[in-house]
Amino acid sequence: MSTEPTVLEASSIEITKAILVDLQKLSLSSGEPIAAVYADSLLRVMHDLHDFYPSYPYTEVIMALHDALFFQNRWIDYTKTQLSGACDLISSLVSRVEITNVDVEDSILALENLGFDTLPFGVNFAEIQDENGEEQ
Repeated sequence: MSTEPTVLEASSIEITKAILVDLQKLSLSSGEPIAAVYADSLLRVMHDLHDFYPSYPYTEVIMALHDALFFQNRWIDYTKTQLSGACDLISSLVSRVEITNVDVEDSILALENLGFDTLPFGVNFAEIQDENGEEQ
């Protein structure tokens, strides 16, 4: 009998199901203090998915949602309807046998259509001016 510890790695589907549970709970508790607990759990599980499965197609969609939710704690500002819509979108991705690059792009656009800012780190070059007040 081996005395070495056995480490079981969670599958991407298990992690995604955990994301869905936390996202549903966050949706249901939106606007309430308990939502912070679900947001924290969701953040950690999203990081797990990214750490263990960085090249999976739906990881890119999850990380786009991650950026929209957690940049400057914007999860506080999203409504139950938006969070529920994101949950439905992720559920539809998980149920697919194969996810193409087009599916990933369409899913990220669907998040944008729900009102999520999936690129919160963007720079508006029109606002960058040099010392003379002229645009660069």
